[in-house]
Amino acid sequence: MKERLKKLSFLLILIPLGIIIRFVDQKVTEDGFLSTNAISDHYLFVTGLVIIVISLLAAILYFDKQSNP
Repeated sequence: MKERLKKLSFLLILIPLGIIIRFVDQKVTEDGFLSTNAISDHYLFVTGLVIIVISLLAAILYFDKQSNP
């Protein structure tokens, strides 16, 4: 069971990442989030991307540490 979970652990990272990418894409393209050129919107967008990257790196490091004891 653990071996199967280890093989599919990348899905635990990719599925939430895909949902987040879809949400960000929808906000930027369809809702016109960055079309106002307000600097606070750009800071919010960049901060969100930084948080996503940090959490993704933390998840990857966690799963890597668990797979290589």
